[in-house]
Amino acid sequence: MRVIHIITSTDVGGAQIMLSRYLRALGSSRKSHSVIALMAQGPISKEFLSAGIPVHHFGLSPGAKSWRAMLDLRHKLATESPDVIFGWMYHGCLAALIGRVGLRSTALVWGIHHSLADIKAEKASTRMVIRMMAALSHRVDGISYCSSTSRTQHEAIGYARDRARVIPNAVNAAVFRPDHGARARLTELCGISKSSQIIGTVARNHPMKDHVAMVRTIAKLRANGRDVHGVLMGTGQANGPAQAEATVLGIADNISCLETRADVAALVPAFDAFLLSSAWGEAFPLAVAEAMAAGVPCIVTDVGDCAELVGPTGAVVPPRDLAAMARALSGILDLTPSERTASGLAGRARVAERFSFDPYIAAHETFYANALDNRRRACVPAMPTAAADPNGQKTERTERPEAGR
Repeated sequence: MRVIHIITSTDVGGAQIMLSRYLRALGSSRKSHSVIALMAQGPISKEFLSAGIPVHHFGLSPGAKSWRAMLDLRHKLATESPDVIFGWMYHGCLAALIGRVGLRSTALVWGIHHSLADIKAEKASTRMVIRMMAALSHRVDGISYCSSTSRTQHEAIGYARDRARVIPNAVNAAVFRPDHGARARLTELCGISKSSQIIGTVARNHPMKDHVAMVRTIAKLRANGRDVHGVLMGTGQANGPAQAEATVLGIADNISCLETRADVAALVPAFDAFLLSSAWGEAFPLAVAEAMAAGVPCIVTDVGDCAELVGPTGAVVPPRDLAAMARALSGILDLTPSERTASGLAGRARVAERFSFDPYIAAHETFYANALDNRRRACVPAMPTAAADPNGQKTERTERPEAGR
């Protein structure tokens, strides 16, 4: 089965990383997959290429609109003639819909990796794309969501219900695992006192991640006499809003902001607690699943499927509630080292049992097969059937497949 994945960018983000790891996990069958990115080459491109996965970039800038690029996309897809076109992220999904025009036998599927607690929180241009996709979703042969909450929220604004399914993200617990040497590596890298407890997160700098709230929570803990140090890893963190807020609050020496790193799996196990402070937008945060696999107790805001992800192994707090974040962190940090280890291992067991790659891969194979079945039914020629006219005479009428099928 030939599958082409169309994604907004190959920058570092949850959807991009998930696509890269999924294709790598396919083993030799990944040779039937390729990737198209709408924007210029990003760091994840190297991961695709090193695994022998072809990747093509159209080089669009953020917010740019190019009908020429869409014509080139349609030409490329027509030349490749894949069995399935898989759109990832909103703009990748919309481009996939445009690019599929004319390929009647090619199945089109979308992958949604965002939640919509409040669509007004999104940029105006993103809101327009989201609503446009809702109106066009009946033309798609399959829609996958990485969280049940995301599916419910999108269907509430009009996304097609009859061909949707939830496929949660997956994590490789053999890569993300407890590592007793991680603490020495991280404390040396960031100059952290050996006596400090480390509260960490891994995420790009973006308003929806609300890292200012994380810094303010750490300041609150320090004001209560706790020796804690915050570590934020991700694109845009160096000299970003979190670091600026730490300076304003007088705790700049207690916050370390690192750019994207290739050795995240070797550093995350050093955290005493992982804090996801996101205010909106999360569906199934991969970084939380990775921290759980690494044996780190997690505190998450109640956004998307975060509560379902951590279950009883972590703590769930309302978004933007600094007092609740501080209380939850205190509860984790007050545990003895052995109790905290036991809590972390419970999270690791949950991830290994529920969110491993084998069921993730199998779910996508079924997803593609169902989408192709939907597409074949859509291509069945209209069949004439007998119908009675108002005078009781039989006439010919044409039965047509349901729109989009």
